[in-house]
Amino acid sequence: MNPVKLDDIDKHILRILQTEGRISNKELAERINLTTTPTLERVRRLEREGVISSYEAKVDPKTVNMGFNAFVTVTLIAHRLPLLDEFTNAVKSIPEILACYNTTGDGDFLLHIVAKDVEDYELLMRTKLATLPDVQRLYTSIVLNVIKEQTNIPIL
Repeated sequence: MNPVKLDDIDKHILRILQTEGRISNKELAERINLTTTPTLERVRRLEREGVISSYEAKVDPKTVNMGFNAFVTVTLIAHRLPLLDEFTNAVKSIPEILACYNTTGDGDFLLHIVAKDVEDYELLMRTKLATLPDVQRLYTSIVLNVIKEQTNIPIL
């Protein structure tokens, strides 16, 4: 997808919505110094053009007993398209995998995984991750402490 042309008002809207996704259109309009109708039209255009892809609530993992974080580097045996499709479809079906990135370097994929605790992660590793198709090697890095974590994209 090609970048969308954004003016300063669009950028201001995006900065606000990334931190205050539930803000009312009236409040948003006041904050960007427009009336409600053009503000709503701009937000709808940003949604239609794919700049705003979704609205979500950020849940603190510890409050839902999923406070264990790990990153797993996955190295595949082969890189044939049918096997890659099988691998990616399997990854998409595991809810504990929050993100899967196809990477360069030592591994082929980097998975961000949550679990209840180390025992729960071990069970997940043995029953789901180790059975992923075409996997040669799994290398786990356990998160000891989160220093910085943000989902907001810098709008410069």
